[in-house]
Amino acid sequence: MNLELNFEQSARLELIAMHAGKSTSQILVEAAQYLLDTDAGSFSLPHPAQTQRFLSEEALEARFARILRHKSSASV
Repeated sequence: MNLELNFEQSARLELIAMHAGKSTSQILVEAAQYLLDTDAGSFSLPHPAQTQRFLSEEALEARFARILRHKSSASV
């Protein structure tokens, strides 16, 4: 899987990884696993007639940053 981050996102990820003492790829895998674990029980497929709600880029980045902060503080 390829992941494209802009410069700011990449720099923030590097800082989080350095603070946690882990590689950026390890941080991303842990964040993805956390998302999969926490959303697995609450995820349901929408009815085809329902409109799907998507997060804005800003909301998605904020959620991802919260997950990374949570994972890095939990490992300290």
